[in-house]
Amino acid sequence: MKARMVAATLGAALALAVLPAASAGATDRALLAQARQATVQFHDLQAALDAGYVQFLPCFDDGVAAGMGQHFAMLPLDDAIDPLHPEVLVYEPHNGRYQLVALEYVVPQDEQKWTDENPPMLFDEHFHRNNDLGIWALHAWIWRGNPGGVHDDFSPNVRMCPTAS
Repeated sequence: MKARMVAATLGAALALAVLPAASAGATDRALLAQARQATVQFHDLQAALDAGYVQFLPCFDDGVAAGMGQHFAMLPLDDAIDPLHPEVLVYEPHNGRYQLVALEYVVPQDEQKWTDENPPMLFDEHFHRNNDLGIWALHAWIWRGNPGGVHDDFSPNVRMCPTAS
């Protein structure tokens, strides 16, 4: 297990090293690397569960060709934004196993704190509003590259959600 975590950390560091400049500036890459280091233990889903993350909502995909994954959240949500403590871990489910692919930063909508003109920010990126869930959200695809960008919601590199048979 330790060897897997070391390999994951090295692989993630390499992935960050080759991010296009348009995806993340040098400071943002350093902060993303710190987030990666802070979450490496969560490649083991049981470690995430033991830390207090719980399965949250169904698995998400775009219905066409890109997945997002199964979310495990640290509840209740608050309005703190800490790159080293993501509110949500995103896993790709496959053959009954879960592989960590992304982090998601989530804060409740609070019109007195954030607006469409002044949304929350992290990694020099604006969060987007999800009115259906009453949240602001920002993905960080730090454990599996996303050709659409580090902060896109869906990734063609993540499998579509499994369907019930």
